[in-house]
Amino acid sequence: MLRKILQGILTYIHDLRLLTPNARKYLLGVLFISMSFSAFLLLLNLYLRERSFGEALIGRVLSVGAIGMTIVSIPGALLLSRIRLKPVLLVSTFLTAVFGVITAYSEPTWLIMMAYFITGAMMTFYRIASAPFFMRNSGTRERQYLFSLSFGITVGAGVLGSWVFGWLVEYFTESGGMNAIEAHRLALTIGVVLSLLALIPFGLLKTPAQIPSEDRLVFSRQILKPLRGIMTRLTLPYFIVGAGAGMIIPFLNIFFRDRFEQSTNQIGLYIGMVNATMFIGIMTAPVLVKHIGKVRTIVYTQLASIPFMFILAYSFNFPLVVFAFLVRGALMNMGMPVGTNFAMETVPASHHGLVNALLMFAWTSSWMVSTQIGGWVIEHYGYTLSLNIAIVLYIISSLLYFLFFRRSENRTDAGFEVVNKQILPK
Repeated sequence: MLRKILQGILTYIHDLRLLTPNARKYLLGVLFISMSFSAFLLLLNLYLRERSFGEALIGRVLSVGAIGMTIVSIPGALLLSRIRLKPVLLVSTFLTAVFGVITAYSEPTWLIMMAYFITGAMMTFYRIASAPFFMRNSGTRERQYLFSLSFGITVGAGVLGSWVFGWLVEYFTESGGMNAIEAHRLALTIGVVLSLLALIPFGLLKTPAQIPSEDRLVFSRQILKPLRGIMTRLTLPYFIVGAGAGMIIPFLNIFFRDRFEQSTNQIGLYIGMVNATMFIGIMTAPVLVKHIGKVRTIVYTQLASIPFMFILAYSFNFPLVVFAFLVRGALMNMGMPVGTNFAMETVPASHHGLVNALLMFAWTSSWMVSTQIGGWVIEHYGYTLSLNIAIVLYIISSLLYFLFFRRSENRTDAGFEVVNKQILPK
């Protein structure tokens, strides 16, 4: 048993060493951007709460960022298939920082929403570029590790970012003599400026001077019609799970403040802890995939998170709620990079950019609506109802995914393994 574990660890390390220099540079840029994004995830709605915004208004502010992502996702994929990636990443990273600062320092609500809309739109470019970029800059052996590592870095940056930015707010208020609004605003600004470090690795990327014609996305009825069925099956579960996530995930930091009267620093600690458990889960996902396959990894881990959602909904026992929060986050997010990799392998290479953009569009379009609904539900009926709605949507999404793709995996003597069948109509 020990020998198998050691052999598995050595294989894992060996496959990680196969990553190309281009992939390593991109991952470094993802690290800096994710550190910055963790500041917004932790602090933005807490900052808005300090400014006496209600949950419904906070939901509307958060939704405009998702609206920006939704609007840009498909046109962005079309743009990236025709022009060089590097300048787009450099410009969008710079504009993300600029409008992030405007979001933090704006006074009128309309200006906060406008700036956050542009921030969300600019952040979309590196997200929709990631999966096609990884497919072009990796081999089949290390690809799943690359997808998991990218998502793991995002989560790992969230661990450090949540602790650091939560501590900064406490330091600015207790030692710096700032009020809560000023402290949250300054910590947000520091996080935003940190994203500018991503300009260094993105600037060192080696991308082709001209985009190959076969990589250019073309939107025509003749090309898209045979892909319509598979794209619907890939995106519908994402749409539903995004709707469930939007009902509660953006409000979990306020949940800890309202239900258990926790400080920003303490909330940052819990979010950092859940990011740590998510990181462990995500990095072990490739091992699980080897034993039971991609589809079952996604479905089983999502369904396993549901009992812990019920604990969050109904329990007022603080240690138990924190435990459920940590385990739920790890299980629910284990399959995210696996799902992206599965989608990329399911369609032709010429449509990687389009499918990746459609997955993001499905998620963000449902998120932008459900965050507004979730904020209103929480403000009028509390967190329990919002959590129960999310539970139902998560279960529906998982069952649909299994029904759509269970036949893409076959049982073998060695266990379940993915059979890379051509799912497209012949």
